[in-house]
Amino acid sequence: MRKKNIRSCQVSQDITLVQRLQPLVGRTVTVSQPGLLRLTKTTGKLTKVTKSSFTVGTTVVKLQSSFFIVLNERVKRTKPFALTAIAEDMGELRGPLIQLGRDFVEFMQTPGRSVPILFPLNKFTEVFWEDEEE
Repeated sequence: MRKKNIRSCQVSQDITLVQRLQPLVGRTVTVSQPGLLRLTKTTGKLTKVTKSSFTVGTTVVKLQSSFFIVLNERVKRTKPFALTAIAEDMGELRGPLIQLGRDFVEFMQTPGRSVPILFPLNKFTEVFWEDEEE
């Protein structure tokens, strides 16, 4: 199977990361960001979502930074596409696609727990997909 840039995937939905995050306000999530020496993880309530940032606990995360969000809910359904998501200074994540929005992907990391990960499509990230049926 050949890896393709996620922006060429035909299953995208007309939803932004801000729109995806708004219904999650009040829920507990974990946001991972690169730190000085290691990956920094913050778990807390998602309390505020603006067009340029969101807040988890007391941590404000800019949407144009390097991060990913782990939701504390079980995955209900995935699409037949395998993703490889790479974030600057954070490494690589892989798993089946749940949904693709205008500026984010949502997928289930494998191996790992069966929970969704929201991953931004910005200048600090790259995402590739492979059709599992090819």
